[in-house]
Amino acid sequence: MQSLTRRTSILAIAACVLVACGRGNPPEDYVPLPIVSVAPELLDDVEKTRRHLNAFPIEEYEQHEVSGVGSFFIDDPSDMIKQVIVAGYAWERHQTELFEEHVEPGSVAVEVGAHIGSHTVSIARLVGPWGRVYAFEPQRKIYRELYHNLALNGLTNVVPLRYAIGAGETRIIEMNPATRGNEGGTGVGAGGDRAELRSLDSFGFERVSLLKIDVEHYENEVLAGAVETIRRNRPAILIEIVGGEDYATASPAVRERIHATWDRLETLGYTVQPVAGHDYIALPNVEQGGDP
Repeated sequence: MQSLTRRTSILAIAACVLVACGRGNPPEDYVPLPIVSVAPELLDDVEKTRRHLNAFPIEEYEQHEVSGVGSFFIDDPSDMIKQVIVAGYAWERHQTELFEEHVEPGSVAVEVGAHIGSHTVSIARLVGPWGRVYAFEPQRKIYRELYHNLALNGLTNVVPLRYAIGAGETRIIEMNPATRGNEGGTGVGAGGDRAELRSLDSFGFERVSLLKIDVEHYENEVLAGAVETIRRNRPAILIEIVGGEDYATASPAVRERIHATWDRLETLGYTVQPVAGHDYIALPNVEQGGDP
């Protein structure tokens, strides 16, 4: 009974978005997406999370609109990402253009490191009312902002999840403490929020057209725990590799790490291309088909 209660609670936190809702009729070839269990396995903090979401201090936030993207609750206009939104610009416009090219309507998109939803909103509109986005953000404060930004934009096809993603057995980890001015640069470490860490493979995602990874130098662990998901779905993979380090100016040690991630993607049957700065796009090789 406790397991059922936990599962029901976490689905409620996801704001009834496990079934993508929308107006009008589905396309003629519509096939419902599988329902994925998102219940926590170890960290039973569903009630604590619910209270945290309900305690959103809206008086500390201002709404800012980005034309062509959506609206966002912003509390710190000096934050590296949030200041771009306050100025009315889309964060990392080059990624938005890639979403438009590779996200398939009616499919699943998985975003590992969703932050406040600056990309999630765009991805959700592209998968459409018959698609679904699973957006992972382990920081409690940022997760709450993500949740309320999704509500602000009226999005019902996104499942926001407060998990860290990595490899190996499910376990409890700590994040690093958030740094004022760059909350999005917070990675797995010590001294910050506790979160449940799971592999992407543990969820069994199907019909994934896009996998977006932005995890502050933890990308190799995410990939190691997503091998079966990638092999089964063959999604486009938009990935930040060693965030904060551009290849052209990186040290030999950093370049070696970049190449290690690049090689891992190629081993999975992908061709990798730089996009901008520390962002890369990996696309499945045509000759590999669906079975690398």
